[in-house]
Amino acid sequence: QEDADSGGLVMRSRYAIILGTAGVVLLDAWLKRFALSTFPSDTSVVSPGIFTLVVHRNPGLAFNIPLRIPVVLAISVILGVALLWMAWKHRAETSDVASAALTVFIGGLGNMLDRAAYGYTVDYLLFFGRSALNLSDLVIMGGIVWMLWAGKKELPIDESAKTP
Repeated sequence: QEDADSGGLVMRSRYAIILGTAGVVLLDAWLKRFALSTFPSDTSVVSPGIFTLVVHRNPGLAFNIPLRIPVVLAISVILGVALLWMAWKHRAETSDVASAALTVFIGGLGNMLDRAAYGYTVDYLLFFGRSALNLSDLVIMGGIVWMLWAGKKELPIDESAKTP
């Protein structure tokens, strides 16, 4: 009985994380609209500090890789389908991997909707005058770290590789 209860608690906490992630991405969408109407452009900031609130319009892929929006949207759809497939495939045996894949998907969806609506992704957190991010980016990075950790945790141990 105790194992079933702890399994249910783990599943509920994973659902809470996924719902919380969706809430963060919704907050990010609101912050992006707010930033567009309130924050200065990153090109107007003369001496940015360690952290500055600005509007950076990223027309390309991650890290400002310059690609046309149709290409970026196509890559985003392919990555989104791959993440959903991974979440579906690992839903039972390695649900941490599945939850992490859904986290990355939800964060990516926040940025993909920007690209579809504005033609660029809105970043508003500028670090060290160089790295522009938004909350969806942080969700994606957190999901990738979680996925790597969960994947490593779930790898089977190869007994034949052990030395005597």
